[in-house]
Amino acid sequence: MNLLLIEEVSASTFATELFIMIALLFLLGSCSGYLLEVLFRRFFSAKRWVNPGFMKGPYLPLYGFGLVLMFFISYSIIRFFPNDIVFYNPLGGLFNREEVSGPTIYDLVVILLMAISMILLEFIAGLIFVKGFHVRLWDYSNMKGNIMGIICPLFSLIWFAISVIYYYALNPFVYKLFWKMFKYIFGYEEGAVAAHFGLIFLLGIAYGVMLIDFITSIDVFKKISSAAKNSNVVAMFEKIRDEQKKQRKEFKEKMKENIPQIFKDNKVIDEVNKKKEEAINKLKEVVLVDPSKTSTKENYDESGRPIKEEVKK
Repeated sequence: MNLLLIEEVSASTFATELFIMIALLFLLGSCSGYLLEVLFRRFFSAKRWVNPGFMKGPYLPLYGFGLVLMFFISYSIIRFFPNDIVFYNPLGGLFNREEVSGPTIYDLVVILLMAISMILLEFIAGLIFVKGFHVRLWDYSNMKGNIMGIICPLFSLIWFAISVIYYYALNPFVYKLFWKMFKYIFGYEEGAVAAHFGLIFLLGIAYGVMLIDFITSIDVFKKISSAAKNSNVVAMFEKIRDEQKKQRKEFKEKMKENIPQIFKDNKVIDEVNKKKEEAINKLKEVVLVDPSKTSTKENYDESGRPIKEEVKK
């Protein structure tokens, strides 16, 4: 960004404008992260459409905080390190450094700090929801080396990979877009005479909707908890679930009775199934999943909303 365009702006004005841009970046990260999580849980984890967030709307604040963190970690390190230390700068002009450069060894400093920050952010967010709201939005209990089911080595590696992807593939473009929007919204483009307050107004509306969503979502979970305590809903649900398990077991036994004896005594099928199970377990061990454990329980109800955990007294 050409800082000469805003050199006469007061520090307080610039801080206010920067705060508004951070709010915009946070909103974009929250909505984009929500979309990624919905697709990931549909095709890889839950295998169905669920709402992965605490709120009812398309927001995942964890990703909003993550995007802001990664952006400003890279900005702070690259902007204030000595100029003789060269960082990745494929387009030139990145963080006020004009020289174009490819990947360097110093990039690891930025990437590692990004990954560590995202892991800590995930742990803090998970702890807040598990301990504060008694809602487990994700569960790594079946992963080796997990801590409270909130973080684990496998997903820590995934955060590292995300940091690498963001730094090399997205960061230069996010930086350019950030400052272009900054200059456009607040009238710092050459020839511009006024800020675009319409966009700021829309941003305010978006945050108002998000705030209402957050408040109502908290109230929804309180009502669910209260209704469960003051009625027989939980007992009825467990009774129906047990009855369904019993019916499935009886159905399987009847099916086995109708299978010809030649298939019942076929050791080849049993051996194939055994090898198949062993191969699956070995694959799980490779990706740090403990085959002997499963997640504590299904985290979503039939409507795709997170299930509130019972508070142990």
